[in-house]
Formats: sequence, C-alpha cells, structure tokens
Amino acid sequence: MNITQETIAICMATFNGEKYIEDQINSIINQSYKDWILFIRDDNSIDSTSEIIEKMATDYSDKIVLIKDNSLKGGSSKKNFATILKWVKDKYNFNYFMFADQDDIWLEHKIKLSMERMREKESENEMIPILIHTDLKVVNQDLEILGESFFKYRALNIEIKDLKHLLVQNNITGCTMLWNKKLNDLIDIQDDRIAMHDWWITLCASSFGQIICINEPTILYRQHTANVVGATKVNTLPFIIKRLMGSAHVKETLKMSIVQAKSFLEYYKDKLSDAQIETIEKFINIEKYNKINRIYTVIKEKYLKQGLIQIIGEILFI
Repeated sequence: MNITQETIAICMATFNGEKYIEDQINSIINQSYKDWILFIRDDNSIDSTSEIIEKMATDYSDKIVLIKDNSLKGGSSKKNFATILKWVKDKYNFNYFMFADQDDIWLEHKIKLSMERMREKESENEMIPILIHTDLKVVNQDLEILGESFFKYRALNIEIKDLKHLLVQNNITGCTMLWNKKLNDLIDIQDDRIAMHDWWITLCASSFGQIICINEPTILYRQHTANVVGATKVNTLPFIIKRLMGSAHVKETLKMSIVQAKSFLEYYKDKLSDAQIETIEKFINIEKYNKINRIYTVIKEKYLKQGLIQIIGEILFI
C-alpha cells in the first residue's frame, strides 16, 4: 500500500449489497483522481456481497483493503462506518477521508473536483479543519434521473452552515463528503447517541472549521426499496400530506437531534466557545418547555429546519 500526502482513505460499509456493489466499486476505480485506498467492511451480509468484494479486492489488491475483524462493531450503517473510520485512523496516517455508500455511482471527476477545492482552501490556511461536499443527482434503481439536484429535490439551503440550523437538520450527505486530517482528528463517531455519522461530522466542521460546498452533482444517488436513508422529494403534495399528518415523526426527529446535541456538548465542551455552548444549551432546553414556549424559542432563536413546508411541520408538531 502506497500512502502519499494526498492519498484519500475511502470508507465503504456494505450489507446485502450484491445488486449494485460491483458497479459502485467500478465507478470508484474509474475515477480520474487515482490517489486513494478503498477500505471495505461487510457487516455479515447473507447474499453474495462478500464474494463480490473478495474478488474485486483480489483483482485490485493495491487499491482495495477488506476489513475482516469480526470482533469489530456493526449492526447498522452508522456503526459500520464508525468502525471502519476508527480502524483506518488507528492503523494508518491519512490526510484525507471520504465515505462511500454501496449502491451509488460516482461520476468520473467526483474526487478530483473535491480535492481541487480542498487544496485551494488548505493553501489559504492549512491548519483549519475543512469539510468539502457536493450536490447529487437523484436516480431510481435503473439510474433514471428523478432529480437533477438533491439540494433542490430536498429543498436544502446550501448557504446554511451555522450551528443553530444544523443542530436541527443536517444538509450535507455523507457520501459526498471529503474532509481533512485536521477535522478527522476531532471526530469520534462511536457514540450510540449520534443520530447519523455525517450529521455529527457536519456539526464538527461548523463548530471548529469550514464547510465548503461544490454546487455540482458528483454522484448518482440511487433510490431503491432497500435504502437505509432515502431521498423523499420535498414540497410535493404527498410530502405535504405526510408532514401534516406526521406529528410522531417530527417529535421523534426533534428528540433524536436533542439527544445528539447533548452528546456533542458533553464531548466538545472544552473546545466550544461560550457562544456555541449557549446555543447548544438553549436548544437542549427546548424539550423542557410546553408547546407554546417551544414554538417561541424555535422562532426567536432560529432553530429552524430548511424549506417552508418543513418549517411549518416543525412549528405545528414541535
């Protein structure tokens, strides 16, 4: 294994992904940027996923590493990604990191575009933790386009990078991320209270570094019946009806975000500014209020989701 200053550790978590995994790995192999190592850990698939990745790891032994330690923690996509990242961090010294889902297709210049922007930002200040992310094209299982832009599909505002908004809703998709060692040194995604690994990394980048968006799709983000986290189109009539009837979902999402915020505050309190601590504490305290005071606090302090329909749903059902 040849690791240079610009080698990227790509972490791929797999589980029962036989239908799409080979195409995804091939899309990584065919990237125009070649300085990367792909680390794959299969979480006890019962289909042919393990056989497929074994063969591809043999065919590309200089580029693919299989993590086979069964004592490691799995059981969910979040836990598997956390395990892979920790395993890589403990054994090797990489300067750059990415996540890869098992069922997408990476467009040819995905890594190249992100690394060019990373170099640009690090040339300004190499000491800053940096997170680069991009847009995605939403496609169906046959790669037919459902949405040219995931940001528009999900009504996400890419200008939002502040802690208040990000405590409530993440707007960065893990499979588009590239982050540097300065940020990775701050990251520990082992805590079970973390809602999602990419959300936690986003909070870290917002609090301690810079978030840079490339407003261009670099992935075909495949939607199918087995998605762990899917992409529902926002602001359509079915979505509006679902949100207007979905009080339980809104309350559960709020609860999950508050639990995560408590963990984030506990873990990083010594590194956070007084203003950041106050922001997180006010958000955590929302659960102690009655409905009227919750609504008042959310609006006054701007703990708001992104997109009008989602904000209305948040206020109605908080």
